[in-house]
Amino acid sequence: MERAAAGVARIRAAGYPTPAWLAVGTSADGFGYQIQEFARGHTRPQVTASEARLLIGVLEMHAGLDPDPQRCWSEFVTTRMTGEDLWRQTAGTGPTGRDLVHACRRLLAAHGPVTLPIEDLVHGDFRPGNILFEADRVSGVVDIEALGSGTRVFDYATLLSAHDFSPEALEMLCDAGEQVAGPGVLAYCFAQVALDLTVFVHQRNLQLGIENVGKLLERTLILLRRAEGQA
Repeated sequence: MERAAAGVARIRAAGYPTPAWLAVGTSADGFGYQIQEFARGHTRPQVTASEARLLIGVLEMHAGLDPDPQRCWSEFVTTRMTGEDLWRQTAGTGPTGRDLVHACRRLLAAHGPVTLPIEDLVHGDFRPGNILFEADRVSGVVDIEALGSGTRVFDYATLLSAHDFSPEALEMLCDAGEQVAGPGVLAYCFAQVALDLTVFVHQRNLQLGIENVGKLLERTLILLRRAEGQA
């Protein structure tokens, strides 16, 4: 937590819209804590084109904003994807998990090998539930304790794993994510996010998340169709 506090201070100094941390410490039980300033705003239930434009604006602020080179999300993603545990665990969640593994393997094969960039801010959990809106602006990005360096494409991929998008918003975010470092990098990051999220919700028996695994499969197939259309 104390390490994250330094990164939060650095990105706030660059104008990033995350609340200031007013206090950071460790409890008597050994748990890190932080107290943030109050951020006004509300989450929105669906990402439409108007939200997508605002979110893309925030995500592009991540470019070159390297808060902690020793905490690299790109290295984490590559390690997870090149091992077999994540693939095996996802397949073990059931028929939809096995279909997702198959679709992700096809998606990665369609693009071939990629190298993930390492010089951006990565939030690590950039989902609609962690974004506050007020009027026509993003008023706060919260739950940022896992921030590190890597490629902002990972945050695009995480956002694309959310369950409720308008078709226009989905296309806008795919286009923007692919423009950062190419469609292969977005595909690779999304596959990792989708596989990891599937394992996470099954291990914790999160029913809503389990029900949404089918949407992760649908998004994977959308990216696959985009790859095949570009071939």
